[in-house]
Amino acid sequence: MRSASVRLRFVTLIIAALCASAVSSAVNAQTPAPAPTPIVLPTMPPNQTVNPYVKMGIDLVTGLLRQEISNSKNTANGQVTYFRRFDMEVRTGANSYREVRLHQGTRIEPLGGNITAGQRVAVNGQGQPDGSLAADDIVIQQ
Repeated sequence: MRSASVRLRFVTLIIAALCASAVSSAVNAQTPAPAPTPIVLPTMPPNQTVNPYVKMGIDLVTGLLRQEISNSKNTANGQVTYFRRFDMEVRTGANSYREVRLHQGTRIEPLGGNITAGQRVAVNGQGQPDGSLAADDIVIQQ
């Protein structure tokens, strides 16, 4: 008999929770969400002319940055932290590492050089979708 009353209380609590949830959903459905505040981006006034030398400088810096971003996808410069057969890891910054995959046609300069952990290298190749670099050329730096 005691278990029947415990079950009845449990079922009653579940039904009450579901009803409360339904009521709050109905109340929330009637009140629309406030419209987000638009973000106004700064722009140049239409009647302002930019000094052509300033514009040329901005365009030059922008082009250099775009080129550097494009090049960084296909290069890695730094210290070898791991090397084994066709896998290598290069530390390119303080806490930045790049996985490098070698293949049968990878050229290593100087010819006949052996790559070991701790050496500084410059790697050129093709950036892969997983972020690694398929190495075409590796130059061991002194």
